[in-house]
Amino acid sequence: MSRLASVYPIVNARSLARPFTYEIEDEVGKGAVLAIRFGNARRRGVVVDADAEAPPDVEPVAAERVLETLPPALVDLALWLADYYGSTPARALALIAPQQRTRRGERREVTASAALAAEPAPARLSETQEHALARIEVLLASGGGNVLLAGATGSGKTEVYIRACEAALAGGRGAIVLVPEIALTPQTLGRFRARFEDRVALLHSGLSDAERRDERERIVAGEASVVVGARSAVFAPLPSLGVICVDEEHDASYKQESDPRYDARTVAAKRAALEGAVAIFGSATPRPESWHALERLELGGRIAAPLPTVRVVDLRHETSYPLSTPLLAELGRLAEGGGKAILLLNRRGVAPALHCR
Repeated sequence: MSRLASVYPIVNARSLARPFTYEIEDEVGKGAVLAIRFGNARRRGVVVDADAEAPPDVEPVAAERVLETLPPALVDLALWLADYYGSTPARALALIAPQQRTRRGERREVTASAALAAEPAPARLSETQEHALARIEVLLASGGGNVLLAGATGSGKTEVYIRACEAALAGGRGAIVLVPEIALTPQTLGRFRARFEDRVALLHSGLSDAERRDERERIVAGEASVVVGARSAVFAPLPSLGVICVDEEHDASYKQESDPRYDARTVAAKRAALEGAVAIFGSATPRPESWHALERLELGGRIAAPLPTVRVVDLRHETSYPLSTPLLAELGRLAEGGGKAILLLNRRGVAPALHCR
């Protein structure tokens, strides 16, 4: 038996930004990625409605085969993104259904080689961590929500992310952990692999096409329930999402600047709302809008040790510019004792410094 479906061909032309009617098999549903005939070419198309009616005087064409099946909530997310950010549905759907290369060999192991060694799990959580985790678990059991996890560097935000992911997995759901930069993924990946082992997948633009295909296959097959990656990982095809953790939520790198443009933080909140998940936005220096709008779970200061003392020196009153007298004195003491120091140069453009008196 067959039926009719509304299918968006994945093409770039804005003039074709509408669904087309195709004939599909009964077992094919919303979220199926199909191989279709479109004009004189073969394209991929995504089913957005599996119970459509053919337009008058139109004879529908049968879809050729199913290439991939995505969660229906991801389709709703892509259509929302296209409308919210002024793109086309086809371009937004390409984010959740990227072109994948045909396999020519065995699946590659990506996460083991990309992860750094991780520190052991703490023996117990701090009181503020326990409180934050308890609130997240309540939200997870009651339909989801958005929270701001605020705390200084070293206050234990990552451990709360891990425990929240454990709670999601215990309920048969998945988790996504976003980091702002690809360079930050090895450290985060190492922490999560130490706790979840092979159930962790990695997604970001730095992977090869074959590596991304292999990781997506593991996610769709249910072999990986935790996904770590940069902003594009927010579209990971997890069948049932429970938690999205957005680390360093203040970072502007979460914004995609090419069409379709989007802010992964906003997309994460929307996906959490669509799937009844909990979105956790973590930062030591949260954005003002996050501080104002989100429920705050504050962790306080560092767990292991207090932050170092910071002294601000007014260089307008220093004769040893650009190195201040206190800095030179401390560097001298370090040199006498055989110590080491790191100096960071805050260079702007071609000018090594801007100095106003």
